[in-house]
Amino acid sequence: MISGPSSTPRTRVLSVPAGHDYVRHAVGPATDVEVLADPVLDPAEPARWWPHPALEAAERPEVLDGADLVHVHFGYEHRTPGQVAEFVAAVRARGLPLVVTVHDLTNPHEPDPAAHLARTGHLVRGADAVITLTAGAAAEIRRLWGVDAHVIPHPRLMPPEITEPHRRGRLDTLCDQHARTREPAPRAVGVVLGSLRAGVAVEELLAPLAAALPPGTRLAVMVRSDALAAAREPGHPRHAAAIELDRLAPAVEVRAHEHLSDADLCAALAGFGALVLPHRHGTHSGWLELCRDLGLPPAIPAIGHLVQQWGPDAASYDPARVTAGVTAEALTSELHSALLTALDGPPVPPRAPDAEDAAVARAHGELYRDAVRNSARDAYFHTGRPLSNRRLVDPAHVSPGGGH
Repeated sequence: MISGPSSTPRTRVLSVPAGHDYVRHAVGPATDVEVLADPVLDPAEPARWWPHPALEAAERPEVLDGADLVHVHFGYEHRTPGQVAEFVAAVRARGLPLVVTVHDLTNPHEPDPAAHLARTGHLVRGADAVITLTAGAAAEIRRLWGVDAHVIPHPRLMPPEITEPHRRGRLDTLCDQHARTREPAPRAVGVVLGSLRAGVAVEELLAPLAAALPPGTRLAVMVRSDALAAAREPGHPRHAAAIELDRLAPAVEVRAHEHLSDADLCAALAGFGALVLPHRHGTHSGWLELCRDLGLPPAIPAIGHLVQQWGPDAASYDPARVTAGVTAEALTSELHSALLTALDGPPVPPRAPDAEDAAVARAHGELYRDAVRNSARDAYFHTGRPLSNRRLVDPAHVSPGGGH
């Protein structure tokens, strides 16, 4: 991922990871940044970047060779908090500035948040600059660790050449339905369960959701076929979820599928009238940005800062209602209201992909330049002062061209 020619020397960024859609759109358009490619871990699976070798810098210092700066996004959950602290010390010992983007304060795939918070704390306290995606998350970072984070919103997730035909097709369908005098065709409400990881709600969500469907809608659930087959085995940690899916079928359409390409995933999602995010916990979500890319209205769980990530027109529900002992009927009522808002509200505003990506990349490039310049200054004066004690600027929200 190398930018075009520029008179300014390029900052060579070792990104953990590089091969991710977020990084490609958030940093790729920066004119003076070169993101070093992830090492090929398995020739049979060249796109796989995890577990990222850079995180083993304490044991293998050579993994940092060739970098001017290290930027950690995610993929560090396999390391212990102590190992993450050693990684930070190794980066510091090489004199490299460290940038950290806090995508998640609560890991959506882990049932216990304590270890992830401890790992993230080591990264945040040791970083020269911290980025997050919403003002709410920045306030939480300040409360937890006394660090001011730069707020840079999430860019688009998928390339417009993949998503735009689906978004325009959805908009044409909506316009056509409004122009008709007869009843509109039945609509599908979608839920993506993926590989049935720990943070995905099934048992407590799907039955109330099925009961909450407005007239003329049906529920379709996408799930990985290998994960569902494994969960059907007694003793599997998601066995109850598999039992619930089997119980709800065929009233709920269960679409078991293999791994989907980006194009196939977008095509499947574009057929829904709304998408219900089934997260039990988390901070931000790339699924929201994919919904924005596709013009697909989401029903968003009121967890972390997802509602703020989407914006003031969010259709939301509180997944804690069942776990807090409130009746399933209350959750059903809340889901019904959220679905009405998502299905019958105004269309999702279109993005301005080039302008948004450029604004987000420009913010990253400026932050990288400041971090490298300050690191070089400290090395020149031999102050020995830890860079992690300094914040570069006050938090500022970059407003992408799309206006949301």
